[in-house]
Amino acid sequence: MKSAMIKFLVLLACVALVAGCGKFLGHASTANKVTLAQESLAKAKAAGAETKAPADYYMAAEYLKKAEHEVQEGDREIAREWAEKSEQLSKAALQKAGGGAK
Repeated sequence: MKSAMIKFLVLLACVALVAGCGKFLGHASTANKVTLAQESLAKAKAAGAETKAPADYYMAAEYLKKAEHEVQEGDREIAREWAEKSEQLSKAALQKAGGGAK
């Protein structure tokens, strides 16, 4: 009986540890997505996308703001979605501005 209880407690501790790591890894993934979106927007801006592809550029900027807001609110899943949309639009703006791969 004592052995079964110890095994159960060890299993419970392992499950708690894995669950905690999952939350941490999710946070890192969100932070990475937001960082990638920020970098993509900066590249688009440097290529002149504000004037050469304003619709894509400003939509990307707004999606990035929404992603950053959701990070502050603690909704990492929505933040990742907004960051991905921002990055996609930034890349499109960069391409239209002539700074992307041809």
